[in-house]
Amino acid sequence: MNLNLNKRFGRYNTLLTGIVAGIILPVVIYFMIYFTSVRDIGSAIFSNLKVAANIIPILISHCILPNLLFFMVLTGINWMQAAKGILGSTVVLTIILFAVKLILQII
Repeated sequence: MNLNLNKRFGRYNTLLTGIVAGIILPVVIYFMIYFTSVRDIGSAIFSNLKVAANIIPILISHCILPNLLFFMVLTGINWMQAAKGILGSTVVLTIILFAVKLILQII
């Protein structure tokens, strides 16, 4: 069955596909989290920088975690090029997470 899937979907095993999926998946997860739980929190809480310094990195890290799970799935089906794209975008998003955390701690 794996051979049949590679014939049918093998053209999507590219670095660009992995990068695009690695960027889109966290955005989708962020909106899912926002519309289910964060939207209930008033906007006054987000105006406080100390609270924002603690909430924003948590949200970003929850968005990065599904990328790692998707990376494991792609390596399991031997789509190494797409997995490289996912891993690369995850590394970039993690660096952004640390930069945002550092900037909000300084402010």
